[in-house]
Amino acid sequence: MLEQYLNDYVNLLYENQNNGASPEQQGLYTKADYYKLLKPVIDLVITYKDYSISELRDKLYQNSNIEESVRDLVNKKEMTPGMVFSYGTNNYKETIVIGNKSEIVVDNKGNLVPNVEKMTEDTIFDLASVTKIFTNLSIMKLVQAGIININDEIVKYEPRFKNLKSVTIFDLLSFRVPLSTDGRVEGNSTIDKAEETLFTMHINENFKYGTNPYTDMGAIVLKYVIESASGINFYKFIDQNILSKLKMRDTHVLVPKEKLGRVASTNIETVYYNDGKIVDIPNNIGIVHDPKAQVLGQQQGILSGHAGLFSTVGDMTNLAKGIMGGQIIDDKYIEMIAKNRTGEKYIKDGKESHIQYLGFLCYSKNPILANSELFHAMSGKAFANGGYTGTQLTVDPINQIYLFLGSNRTHNRVSRIDPKQRDNVGYDELGKGTIILPNGKLKTTSYKFAWDRDPAVVHPALKLAIQYKMLEDLYSLEKENYKEKNVRYL
Repeated sequence: MLEQYLNDYVNLLYENQNNGASPEQQGLYTKADYYKLLKPVIDLVITYKDYSISELRDKLYQNSNIEESVRDLVNKKEMTPGMVFSYGTNNYKETIVIGNKSEIVVDNKGNLVPNVEKMTEDTIFDLASVTKIFTNLSIMKLVQAGIININDEIVKYEPRFKNLKSVTIFDLLSFRVPLSTDGRVEGNSTIDKAEETLFTMHINENFKYGTNPYTDMGAIVLKYVIESASGINFYKFIDQNILSKLKMRDTHVLVPKEKLGRVASTNIETVYYNDGKIVDIPNNIGIVHDPKAQVLGQQQGILSGHAGLFSTVGDMTNLAKGIMGGQIIDDKYIEMIAKNRTGEKYIKDGKESHIQYLGFLCYSKNPILANSELFHAMSGKAFANGGYTGTQLTVDPINQIYLFLGSNRTHNRVSRIDPKQRDNVGYDELGKGTIILPNGKLKTTSYKFAWDRDPAVVHPALKLAIQYKMLEDLYSLEKENYKEKNVRYL
């Protein structure tokens, strides 16, 4: 009977994987893959007949080796000072805490001095581009309410974007129109000047086919649409419609002073450019990392559409569960989010290449796993958002599982290295990457974080979430002394 249950469950997940996926996104995780992932669940149920669901979960956790891979990423490769991540189902949340939210600080004389502070379950993270999920949900909330139409032109709501005539809300949600401004928004010193530059936005006629279409610009514009259509500022809108409803009390655009001690440091960052130039980027605790969000008013409490929010694992778990439970917008609108709007296969120089796969202000499933923000085992209606600071959110509304990862991979690291300079990176026997900068300083680099993070943390955590969900479905939760939460400090 259990073997038949396993086969049925494998078939269900495989069917869910193809539900809503474009042809090249289908069948990426095979039935054999699902069987290999889920057979250990059935084996444990048979072997430990008297175990509770909590005890079986612990067995799956121990057998996953996730602790070893997380320690390898943080303690050996030092890809980030630390991280806190949560994963699970609508009923169960597991959280892992490891490493430091701070390693060093700048003292009042301008010197770098040690300042080790451990990550905690309630550490506050700069979400960076994960902020886009709030913009996305806000637009869909207004569409569901009939206040805006997804095919409305941007100028209907914000005439100052006069060069975006004929560009629609749908166009910007789906990254289908390449955008440029006359000058860089972050190159300005005041909000007014930054907005002057922003309102020069126009379609980029020089955009080349095959170039990845991901951009912050559409989300920045959509913030103005939300404010115009709702009649209130963006942060107040998400507070009323998302944060308060889901009890997300630690999600802020301007972190209160009494909470600043909980914020993971993203400062003392180094960027290495192709001409050999290095730039050290100081950034005080509580100031958003993204320079466009900074100049557009984050420290005045003004939230941008592309970046600017701070939050915790607890709050982001509430968000994921709120999305999966239809507490923000109806399932009909949630299921529109992940659909691939941009990605496709093409041939370049005789080789197969792929244009980036994107849904509504999020990542859709890329057929090449190493290039995919979304794990292949997820359903065709799952989506992911990733942030430059080291954050990642995956929500699967069909399979009812989620993951949120918070980290501070920019802190005390060379976070970005131009490809022309990457041959200068050296690796030790543990896989830690360091680079000697032109000033002779040796510094640890985290530029490969997005590639190494997935197999080390994201994929193992989501595999566990799938296994946990199968256990829930196999057992009657009403008869179980149910354990809703588990926190593990490594």
